[in-house]
Amino acid sequence: MKKHKLLTIAGLLISIVLLYFSMKDIRFKEIVDTLKNVDPRFVFMPTVSIFAAATLCSVKWTRIAGGNVRFADSFTALMIGLFINNVLPARIGEIARGYVLSKRTGVSLTYGITTVIIDRIFDLIGLLLITFVFFPKHSLPPRVSQAISILVLALFVLITLMVLLSRERFAGAIAKRLSTVKRPAFSKFGKRLIEIQENLKRIGSPLNLLVLVPIAFITWLCMAAALYFVLKALNININPMYIPFICVLLNMGITIPSSPGYFGLYQFLLVYLLSIFDVPKHEGFAASILFHASWYIPYNIVGFIFLIKEHLKIKEIQKLEED
Repeated sequence: MKKHKLLTIAGLLISIVLLYFSMKDIRFKEIVDTLKNVDPRFVFMPTVSIFAAATLCSVKWTRIAGGNVRFADSFTALMIGLFINNVLPARIGEIARGYVLSKRTGVSLTYGITTVIIDRIFDLIGLLLITFVFFPKHSLPPRVSQAISILVLALFVLITLMVLLSRERFAGAIAKRLSTVKRPAFSKFGKRLIEIQENLKRIGSPLNLLVLVPIAFITWLCMAAALYFVLKALNININPMYIPFICVLLNMGITIPSSPGYFGLYQFLLVYLLSIFDVPKHEGFAASILFHASWYIPYNIVGFIFLIKEHLKIKEIQKLEED
Protein backbone atom coordinates (compact mmCIF):
# COMPACT_ATOMS: atom_id res chain seq x y z
CA MET A 1 0.00 0.00 0.00
CA LYS A 2 1.34 3.42 -0.96
CA LYS A 3 2.53 5.76 1.76
CA HIS A 4 -0.09 8.45 1.00
CA LYS A 5 -2.89 5.89 1.30
CA LEU A 6 -1.64 4.85 4.73
CA LEU A 7 -1.51 8.52 5.77
CA THR A 8 -5.04 9.04 4.46
CA ILE A 9 -6.40 6.08 6.44
CA ALA A 10 -4.50 7.18 9.55
CA GLY A 11 -5.87 10.71 9.15
CA LEU A 12 -9.44 9.47 8.86
CA LEU A 13 -9.06 7.29 11.95
CA ILE A 14 -7.58 10.20 13.92
CA SER A 15 -10.49 12.43 12.84
CA ILE A 16 -13.09 9.85 13.91
CA VAL A 17 -11.46 9.31 17.31
CA LEU A 18 -11.06 13.05 17.98
CA LEU A 19 -14.64 13.77 16.88
CA TYR A 20 -15.82 11.14 19.36
CA PHE A 21 -13.87 12.69 22.23
CA SER A 22 -14.97 16.21 21.30
CA MET A 23 -18.64 15.11 21.51
CA LYS A 24 -18.26 12.84 24.52
CA ASP A 25 -20.60 13.73 27.41
CA ILE A 26 -22.43 16.34 25.30
CA ARG A 27 -26.16 16.05 24.79
CA PHE A 28 -27.19 16.75 21.20
CA LYS A 29 -30.02 18.98 22.43
CA GLU A 30 -27.52 21.28 24.15
CA ILE A 31 -25.68 21.86 20.85
CA VAL A 32 -28.93 22.50 18.99
CA ASP A 33 -30.17 24.93 21.65
CA THR A 34 -26.89 26.86 21.50
CA LEU A 35 -27.06 27.13 17.71
CA LYS A 36 -30.73 28.14 17.86
CA ASN A 37 -29.84 31.17 19.98
CA VAL A 38 -27.37 32.52 17.42
CA ASP A 39 -27.44 36.30 16.96
CA PRO A 40 -28.07 36.90 13.22
CA ARG A 41 -26.26 40.26 13.33
CA PHE A 42 -22.91 38.48 13.63
CA VAL A 43 -23.47 35.36 11.50
CA PHE A 44 -21.72 36.59 8.34
CA MET A 45 -19.01 38.63 10.06
CA PRO A 46 -16.67 35.62 10.51
CA THR A 47 -16.68 34.96 6.76
CA VAL A 48 -16.00 38.66 6.05
CA SER A 49 -13.02 38.55 8.45
CA ILE A 50 -11.74 35.32 6.91
CA PHE A 51 -11.82 36.75 3.38
CA ALA A 52 -10.00 39.81 4.70
CA ALA A 53 -7.32 37.41 5.95
CA ALA A 54 -7.21 35.64 2.56
CA THR A 55 -6.85 39.01 0.82
CA LEU A 56 -3.93 40.02 3.04
CA CYS A 57 -2.33 36.61 2.55
CA SER A 58 -2.55 37.08 -1.22
CA VAL A 59 -1.00 40.55 -0.96
CA LYS A 60 1.88 39.08 1.05
CA TRP A 61 2.40 36.20 -1.36
CA THR A 62 2.30 38.56 -4.37
CA ARG A 63 5.11 40.61 -2.86
CA ILE A 64 7.11 37.48 -2.09
CA ALA A 65 6.68 36.06 -5.61
CA GLY A 66 7.64 39.38 -7.25
CA GLY A 67 8.18 39.66 -11.00
CA ASN A 68 5.00 39.76 -13.07
CA VAL A 69 2.86 38.03 -10.42
CA ARG A 70 -0.31 40.03 -9.77
CA PHE A 71 -2.75 39.95 -6.86
CA ALA A 72 -5.32 38.13 -9.04
CA ASP A 73 -2.78 35.35 -9.71
CA SER A 74 -1.93 34.79 -6.07
CA PHE A 75 -5.54 35.07 -4.85
CA THR A 76 -6.74 32.55 -7.45
CA ALA A 77 -3.92 30.12 -6.62
CA LEU A 78 -4.51 30.54 -2.88
CA MET A 79 -8.23 29.79 -3.08
CA ILE A 80 -7.67 26.72 -5.26
CA GLY A 81 -5.01 25.49 -2.82
CA LEU A 82 -7.37 25.92 0.14
CA PHE A 83 -10.12 24.08 -1.75
CA ILE A 84 -7.74 21.20 -2.54
CA ASN A 85 -6.72 20.92 1.13
CA ASN A 86 -10.41 20.69 2.04
CA VAL A 87 -11.35 17.93 -0.41
CA LEU A 88 -8.21 15.86 -1.03
CA PRO A 89 -6.10 13.89 1.47
CA ALA A 90 -2.36 14.32 2.11
CA ARG A 91 -2.57 18.16 2.33
CA ILE A 92 -1.31 18.83 -1.20
CA GLY A 93 -2.96 22.24 -1.33
CA GLU A 94 0.38 24.03 -0.89
CA ILE A 95 1.80 22.22 -3.93
CA ALA A 96 -1.40 23.06 -5.83
CA ARG A 97 -0.86 26.75 -4.99
CA GLY A 98 2.59 26.69 -6.60
CA TYR A 99 1.26 24.76 -9.59
CA VAL A 100 -1.58 27.20 -10.28
CA LEU A 101 0.76 30.17 -9.87
CA SER A 102 3.18 28.63 -12.39
CA LYS A 103 0.37 28.02 -14.88
CA ARG A 104 -1.01 31.56 -14.60
CA THR A 105 2.31 33.44 -14.66
CA GLY A 106 4.74 31.19 -16.53
CA VAL A 107 7.19 30.84 -13.63
CA SER A 108 8.62 27.37 -13.04
CA LEU A 109 6.80 24.98 -10.73
CA THR A 110 9.84 24.85 -8.45
CA TYR A 111 9.87 28.64 -8.21
CA GLY A 112 6.14 28.69 -7.46
CA ILE A 113 6.51 26.11 -4.69
CA THR A 114 9.49 27.91 -3.12
CA THR A 115 7.46 31.12 -2.92
CA VAL A 116 4.74 29.14 -1.12
CA ILE A 117 7.32 27.80 1.35
CA ILE A 118 8.60 31.30 2.07
CA ASP A 119 5.05 32.60 2.40
CA ARG A 120 4.32 29.91 4.99
CA ILE A 121 7.49 30.82 6.89
CA PHE A 122 6.22 34.38 7.22
CA ASP A 123 2.88 32.98 8.40
CA LEU A 124 4.76 31.11 11.13
CA ILE A 125 6.56 34.31 12.12
CA GLY A 126 3.16 36.00 12.41
CA LEU A 127 1.93 33.18 14.64
CA LEU A 128 5.01 33.51 16.82
CA LEU A 129 4.40 37.25 17.26
CA ILE A 130 0.74 36.65 18.13
CA THR A 131 1.85 34.12 20.75
CA PHE A 132 4.16 36.65 22.43
CA VAL A 133 1.75 39.59 22.24
CA PHE A 134 -1.39 37.75 23.38
CA PHE A 135 0.05 35.13 25.71
CA PRO A 136 -2.59 34.87 28.46
CA LYS A 137 -1.96 35.46 32.13
CA HIS A 138 -4.58 32.79 32.70
CA SER A 139 -2.91 29.66 34.12
CA LEU A 140 -2.61 27.00 31.42
CA PRO A 141 -2.61 23.20 31.79
CA PRO A 142 0.97 21.83 31.98
CA ARG A 143 0.60 19.89 28.71
CA VAL A 144 -0.50 23.03 26.87
CA SER A 145 2.41 25.02 28.29
CA GLN A 146 4.85 22.29 27.26
CA ALA A 147 3.35 22.12 23.76
CA ILE A 148 3.62 25.90 23.41
CA SER A 149 7.28 25.79 24.45
CA ILE A 150 8.03 23.11 21.85
CA LEU A 151 6.14 24.98 19.12
CA VAL A 152 7.81 28.30 19.91
CA LEU A 153 11.21 26.55 19.84
CA ALA A 154 10.34 24.97 16.49
CA LEU A 155 9.29 28.36 15.10
CA PHE A 156 12.52 29.93 16.36
CA VAL A 157 14.52 27.18 14.62
CA LEU A 158 12.58 27.80 11.39
CA ILE A 159 13.27 31.52 11.54
CA THR A 160 16.97 30.86 12.20
CA LEU A 161 17.03 28.43 9.27
CA MET A 162 15.39 31.04 7.04
CA VAL A 163 18.10 33.56 7.95
CA LEU A 164 20.84 31.00 7.26
CA LEU A 165 19.30 29.93 3.95
CA SER A 166 19.28 33.55 2.79
CA ARG A 167 23.09 33.36 2.87
CA GLU A 168 24.41 32.25 -0.51
CA ARG A 169 27.46 30.46 0.90
CA PHE A 170 25.43 28.42 3.41
CA ALA A 171 22.73 27.38 0.93
CA GLY A 172 25.32 26.62 -1.75
CA ALA A 173 27.33 24.39 0.59
CA ILE A 174 24.27 22.34 1.54
CA ALA A 175 23.12 22.07 -2.09
CA LYS A 176 26.59 20.92 -3.15
CA ARG A 177 26.65 18.27 -0.43
CA LEU A 178 23.20 17.01 -1.44
CA SER A 179 24.20 16.83 -5.12
CA THR A 180 26.83 14.22 -4.24
CA VAL A 181 24.17 11.86 -2.86
CA LYS A 182 23.24 9.29 -5.50
CA ARG A 183 19.51 9.77 -5.20
CA PRO A 184 17.43 12.09 -7.44
CA ALA A 185 15.31 13.33 -4.54
CA PHE A 186 18.35 14.80 -2.77
CA SER A 187 19.71 16.60 -5.83
CA LYS A 188 16.21 17.94 -6.56
CA PHE A 189 15.98 19.21 -2.97
CA GLY A 190 19.40 20.84 -3.34
CA LYS A 191 18.22 22.78 -6.41
CA ARG A 192 15.12 23.85 -4.52
CA LEU A 193 17.31 25.16 -1.69
CA ILE A 194 19.15 27.39 -4.16
CA GLU A 195 15.85 28.81 -5.42
CA ILE A 196 14.71 29.41 -1.84
CA GLN A 197 17.99 31.21 -1.13
CA GLU A 198 17.58 33.41 -4.20
CA ASN A 199 14.03 34.31 -3.21
CA LEU A 200 15.02 35.02 0.39
CA LYS A 201 17.91 37.18 -0.77
CA ARG A 202 15.57 39.11 -3.08
CA ILE A 203 12.97 39.82 -0.37
CA GLY A 204 15.37 40.03 2.56
CA SER A 205 15.69 43.82 2.59
CA PRO A 206 14.64 45.59 5.80
CA LEU A 207 11.85 47.38 3.89
CA ASN A 208 10.35 44.10 2.69
CA LEU A 209 10.54 42.60 6.16
CA LEU A 210 8.86 45.68 7.61
CA VAL A 211 5.99 45.08 5.19
CA LEU A 212 5.71 41.28 5.16
CA VAL A 213 5.90 40.61 8.90
CA PRO A 214 3.11 43.10 9.83
CA ILE A 215 0.92 41.71 7.02
CA ALA A 216 1.36 38.20 8.45
CA PHE A 217 0.55 39.49 11.94
CA ILE A 218 -2.61 41.33 10.82
CA THR A 219 -3.69 38.31 8.75
CA TRP A 220 -3.83 36.17 11.89
CA LEU A 221 -5.61 38.97 13.74
CA CYS A 222 -8.31 38.80 11.04
CA MET A 223 -8.68 35.08 11.72
CA ALA A 224 -8.94 35.85 15.43
CA ALA A 225 -11.63 38.44 14.63
CA ALA A 226 -13.57 35.71 12.81
CA LEU A 227 -13.52 33.54 15.93
CA TYR A 228 -14.50 36.56 18.05
CA PHE A 229 -17.61 37.12 15.89
CA VAL A 230 -18.49 33.42 16.10
CA LEU A 231 -18.38 33.56 19.89
CA LYS A 232 -20.29 36.83 19.85
CA ALA A 233 -22.98 35.31 17.62
CA LEU A 234 -23.40 32.40 20.07
CA ASN A 235 -23.36 34.69 23.14
CA ILE A 236 -20.27 32.94 24.51
CA ASN A 237 -18.44 35.23 26.90
CA ILE A 238 -14.65 35.13 26.85
CA ASN A 239 -11.98 37.79 27.25
CA PRO A 240 -11.28 39.05 23.69
CA MET A 241 -7.56 39.20 24.48
CA TYR A 242 -7.49 35.39 24.75
CA ILE A 243 -8.97 34.82 21.29
CA PRO A 244 -5.82 35.46 19.16
CA PHE A 245 -3.90 33.06 21.41
CA ILE A 246 -6.60 30.39 20.93
CA CYS A 247 -6.38 30.90 17.15
CA VAL A 248 -2.61 30.42 17.26
CA LEU A 249 -2.89 27.06 19.03
CA LEU A 250 -5.78 26.02 16.80
CA ASN A 251 -3.81 26.69 13.61
CA MET A 252 -0.69 25.04 14.98
CA GLY A 253 -2.75 22.03 16.04
CA ILE A 254 -4.30 21.37 12.63
CA THR A 255 -0.89 20.31 11.33
CA ILE A 256 -1.71 16.93 12.93
CA PRO A 257 -2.73 14.41 10.21
CA SER A 258 -6.50 14.19 9.82
CA SER A 259 -9.24 13.89 7.23
CA PRO A 260 -9.54 16.47 4.41
CA GLY A 261 -11.06 19.66 5.80
CA TYR A 262 -9.77 18.88 9.32
CA PHE A 263 -13.07 17.37 10.46
CA GLY A 264 -12.91 15.99 13.97
CA LEU A 265 -9.51 17.50 14.64
CA TYR A 266 -10.88 21.05 14.34
CA GLN A 267 -13.75 20.32 16.72
CA PHE A 268 -11.53 18.58 19.27
CA LEU A 269 -8.94 21.36 19.35
CA LEU A 270 -11.39 24.25 19.62
CA VAL A 271 -13.55 22.53 22.25
CA TYR A 272 -10.44 21.82 24.33
CA LEU A 273 -8.91 25.28 23.93
CA LEU A 274 -12.15 27.07 24.83
CA SER A 275 -12.60 24.79 27.85
CA ILE A 276 -9.30 26.13 29.24
CA PHE A 277 -11.07 29.49 29.51
CA ASP A 278 -14.17 27.99 31.17
CA VAL A 279 -16.37 27.70 28.07
CA PRO A 280 -18.78 24.73 28.52
CA LYS A 281 -18.12 21.80 26.20
CA HIS A 282 -21.44 22.00 24.34
CA GLU A 283 -20.93 25.71 23.65
CA GLY A 284 -17.38 25.05 22.47
CA PHE A 285 -18.62 22.36 20.08
CA ALA A 286 -21.31 24.66 18.68
CA ALA A 287 -18.64 27.35 18.18
CA SER A 288 -16.42 24.82 16.38
CA ILE A 289 -19.25 23.98 13.96
CA LEU A 290 -20.00 27.62 13.14
CA PHE A 291 -16.34 28.66 12.90
CA HIS A 292 -15.47 25.66 10.75
CA ALA A 293 -18.40 26.33 8.40
CA SER A 294 -17.56 30.04 8.15
CA TRP A 295 -14.40 29.28 6.14
CA TYR A 296 -14.92 25.72 4.88
CA ILE A 297 -18.05 26.47 2.82
CA PRO A 298 -16.95 29.76 1.17
CA TYR A 299 -13.40 28.50 0.51
CA ASN A 300 -14.82 25.45 -1.27
CA ILE A 301 -17.32 27.45 -3.33
CA VAL A 302 -14.78 30.09 -4.45
CA GLY A 303 -11.97 27.56 -4.88
CA PHE A 304 -14.13 25.26 -7.01
CA ILE A 305 -15.25 28.16 -9.21
CA PHE A 306 -11.62 29.19 -9.77
CA LEU A 307 -10.66 25.57 -10.47
CA ILE A 308 -13.23 25.43 -13.29
CA LYS A 309 -12.29 28.90 -14.54
CA GLU A 310 -8.63 27.83 -14.80
CA HIS A 311 -9.65 24.65 -16.68
CA LEU A 312 -8.03 22.44 -14.05
CA LYS A 313 -9.12 18.97 -13.02
CA ILE A 314 -8.88 17.25 -9.65
CA LYS A 315 -6.92 14.35 -11.23
CA GLU A 316 -4.39 16.86 -12.59
CA ILE A 317 -3.80 18.14 -9.06
CA GLN A 318 -3.60 14.61 -7.64
CA LYS A 319 -0.76 13.78 -10.05
CA LEU A 320 1.34 16.47 -8.36
CA GLU A 321 1.45 14.29 -5.25
CA GLU A 322 2.90 11.39 -7.26
CA ASP A 323 5.53 13.64 -8.84
